Amino acid sequence: MNREDLSTLRIKFGRFDWEERRCLAEAMLLLVLAAVALRILPLGLLGRIAAAGPFGASPPTPERSEVLTWMVGWAIDRAAKRSPLRALCFEQGMAAQIMLRRRGIDSTLLYGIAAMPGSSRPIRAHVWIETTQFPVIGAPEPGVFALLATWPRGRRAIWADCAA
Repeated sequence: MNREDLSTLRIKFGRFDWEERRCLAEAMLLLVLAAVALRILPLGLLGRIAAAGPFGASPPTPERSEVLTWMVGWAIDRAAKRSPLRALCFEQGMAAQIMLRRRGIDSTLLYGIAAMPGSSRPIRAHVWIETTQFPVIGAPEPGVFALLATWPRGRRAIWADCAA
């Protein structure tokens, strides 16, 4: 990144309010940590991390919960585009799940696979996050993915009609 790019980034970052800035910084940090964790930790441990919480002292009001959920999705999307490490759906899902649960918002991380006949990659995996209100990130097209796991365990997909 050259000096001009840094200057432009500072100007753009300065347009956000403090809550948005904190959310973006947290998203970037968690995306980097998630990228590292996915390379060194077993899937079972990652699932337990994703299922921890919610940590908030008390759940936010429904209106505030909707605003916070939207802000987390927005921050993850923006930070993923600028992450120095890989930030695909699994990294984004882990970061979003932790951010939501830190804010006292109950969410579910869903992990599914789809057969991709005729593709160079015969199986495609995908992670997405849902709250009781709406999907946050990575909502797949209905019926495409077979659900393999959810964190917390036992939850079913609310918004996506997963293939059976």
